[in-house]
Amino acid sequence: MAFLLAAIVALLPLIIAPHWLLYFDVTPKIVLMLVGAAIALPLAERGQCVLSPGLRIFGWLLSAQAVSLAISTWTSVDPALSLGGGTWRRFGLVTQYAMLAMVSVSARYMAAQTDCVRIVLRALAASGVAAAIYGILQYFGWDPWIDPAAYHIGEAPFTIVRPPGTMGYVSYFAVYLLAVIFAGLALAVIKESRLWKILGAAAAALGTAALLLTGTRAATLGLLGGAALLAFWAPPRIRIRIAVAGTAAIVALAFFYFSPPGQLLRSRVRWFIEDPLGGGRPLLWRDSVRMAAARLPMGFGPDTFSLEFPKHQSPELARAYPHLFQESAHNIFLDALVEQGTPGLVILFGLTVLGFYAAWKSPNRSLAAPLGATLAALLISQQFSAFTLPTAFFYYLTIAILVAQAFPPESSSLASNRARMVAWAAVSLVFVAFAVALAASDATLARISRLTHSGNVRQAAAAYQQFERWKPPGMQADLWYSRTMAESVDRPTLREDQIFAVREAVAAAVRASRTAEDRQNAWLNLAAFYARQNDLPHTEQSLRAAIGASPAWFKPHWLLAQVLRAGGRLKEARDEAAIAADLDGGKDPQVARTLTEIRSAVHP
Repeated sequence: MAFLLAAIVALLPLIIAPHWLLYFDVTPKIVLMLVGAAIALPLAERGQCVLSPGLRIFGWLLSAQAVSLAISTWTSVDPALSLGGGTWRRFGLVTQYAMLAMVSVSARYMAAQTDCVRIVLRALAASGVAAAIYGILQYFGWDPWIDPAAYHIGEAPFTIVRPPGTMGYVSYFAVYLLAVIFAGLALAVIKESRLWKILGAAAAALGTAALLLTGTRAATLGLLGGAALLAFWAPPRIRIRIAVAGTAAIVALAFFYFSPPGQLLRSRVRWFIEDPLGGGRPLLWRDSVRMAAARLPMGFGPDTFSLEFPKHQSPELARAYPHLFQESAHNIFLDALVEQGTPGLVILFGLTVLGFYAAWKSPNRSLAAPLGATLAALLISQQFSAFTLPTAFFYYLTIAILVAQAFPPESSSLASNRARMVAWAAVSLVFVAFAVALAASDATLARISRLTHSGNVRQAAAAYQQFERWKPPGMQADLWYSRTMAESVDRPTLREDQIFAVREAVAAAVRASRTAEDRQNAWLNLAAFYARQNDLPHTEQSLRAAIGASPAWFKPHWLLAQVLRAGGRLKEARDEAAIAADLDGGKDPQVARTLTEIRSAVHP
């Protein structure tokens, strides 16, 4: 069990599969957690059952979380999507159940085997060193697996770089680095061999450097908050060499910032100044609260934010960021409220309070202080980002470690039960089946991508039929397939294959209007196909459906205005163009120009 937990902790943030899988930074992590939980459940049944008052409360809260997730999935606006999870993070009911199972088993095992905590910290620090080095190299332009263009933003000389590490996105990488930094500090201060202390110091130093290079404000704020709490709980003895090392680090950072390699970091600071609200977070939070109020008892369902929020987005947020697609509330408590209703919010808050209480009650202050600081840092940073599987796992695992080591364990006389073992075996089989289906489906999508890029559209279509048979619940790719086929139209040499690709793209576009998570984009994609066929009635119908799915998005209003103008309905076109110009907030000159042209046509 210790080896399994260490493997999960070390591999979960690192594992990626570029070129093999389409969602190469998400799917491998989900598969690893599912398989890990499938192995852990039978192992836990055979091991010693240890309980304590803290573990009992922790177990009740995890059980309540499982029940809440089940109810919110059952009543979800899209139950299949909530069961399997959305495309961008795949954090549906099955994935969350696997994570909860892994955390529950880990907490009881760490309470029974106290040395396991040290093993977990070592695994986290060791993998964190590797991840931090990779992130630092990404900043300096070296990346053998991910195209650097994917995380370089803007034009020179104001280009910024947001290293995503192996986490898919910079914010999630930075949150993970917080756990690495404080795990390293824990290894450096507790009683460990010199080798592990050196590893801990390296993890803390490299993790901090990588975090600063990500330019992530929320994580930097979390680092400062965690450090402040650590200094309060365990005031460090300031020695001369520590003071000298700290001063040297500050001087080195200042030198780097003003040096030529620091240009990318200076550009990021410039972006901070230009966007102090971080993508309209206050407006997003306000709109999310309004959205949640519509279904407070049970929420909209796990991973349904991207499907439902466009209907609730305010014109103020749309004007401020007309091109920004909001996939979550960017706040873990608001996400819980939106997805699970009031129960989800209360349970997550209760788990967090339990973690801090365990840190305060722990007799082992040298361990509890850095772990409590870890929880504080993660909590602060996650007020500005959503949970993904790795960040959620390390948040819950930190609480599990605190609870496991804070209360004296009590051996339980709970005997092995055949019925319970059969139940855990059945759950394990479900996890494994979902993992196999997810991995096979994602690998098939990657194969389809390669086939379309080489012009083999008929083989790609056959592979997509195979995907439809293998895909797990909630996994939809019709919109992606439609766009991929449309982009490949000019690649086949035979005219018949080109016609075939267009038919496939249109058929997938029609299906996507019923299945896509971002329904407004699906309708817009379908409207583009009808427009190419000069089918104005169906183009208008599709654009109005896109408006229904996302009323505050300027683009379908703008395109509808052009369609209405082409049909001679100038007054209606003027009204739609005026709405588009208002919602665009003056960001795109061509939108304002369309309004001016239509007004001139109405009043020549």
